[in-house]
Amino acid sequence: MQPRSLDDALAVRAQRPDAVVVAGGTGVLVELNRGLDVPALLDLSRVAELRESTTVDDGAAVRLGATTTYTDVLEHHAAALPGLAAAARTVASRQVRNRATLAGALVLGDPSGDALAALGAADATVEVAGPHGIRHVVASAFVTGPGACDLGPDELVTALIVPVADGPTAYAKAGARNAMARAVCAVAIELHPVARTATVCVVGAAPTAIRPGTAEALVADAWDELDDRVLRRFGALVAEAVDPLPDARGSSGYRRHAAGVLATRALDRAWDAL
Repeated sequence: MQPRSLDDALAVRAQRPDAVVVAGGTGVLVELNRGLDVPALLDLSRVAELRESTTVDDGAAVRLGATTTYTDVLEHHAAALPGLAAAARTVASRQVRNRATLAGALVLGDPSGDALAALGAADATVEVAGPHGIRHVVASAFVTGPGACDLGPDELVTALIVPVADGPTAYAKAGARNAMARAVCAVAIELHPVARTATVCVVGAAPTAIRPGTAEALVADAWDELDDRVLRRFGALVAEAVDPLPDARGSSGYRRHAAGVLATRALDRAWDAL
């Protein structure tokens, strides 16, 4: 099924909630190769409304259509969304980035997703449409567990609303190798000099993304005296906030340690850029 408009796509979604939604295909095709039973495919790649990106809120945010790819972010939105662009650069290969969509990564429910970390730190929201209208979900809360997300069987993600960065950003990631690897743990941070605050999001260190509120509060309280002591305390607070699960790529202890180290590095880099 290949609808050409958003209205048609939502109608098909309502009629066939069992259909697997596909756009770039980089995630779904992997599952198909693993033997995923697919009664039908709902291909959104020809829905023009989902490819559109515009500025909103008087230029304070960018509305990225759901089928925006990582390459789109790098080529058209890196200046406005440097945190998201930094995370996008670490995703797979150029060929995959040309096809893979930001919304697809969220809908697959990957709690270690690079985009999830950057969107969480940016305080982005996910726009969801369905039979009852449009609703918005905080991006950091959209993935509700491994393979699960806050999306009903008759709903589609239509866009991501990402605030334009108003200060330095940083992204730090640990994986099995330096490229072509999923994050064992990753930390995204955005500094907001006018508000004198920081927003932080950690992925890969819990069944969901983590916003470490105590660590964010520390940065606000110590804004005028950020030194090595504060950096170490910040890393420790992030490590305390996570709830890692072990798997073949890393133990719980390693992921917790990595979260603290990566958080310290990310804050140090962002602060140096002020």
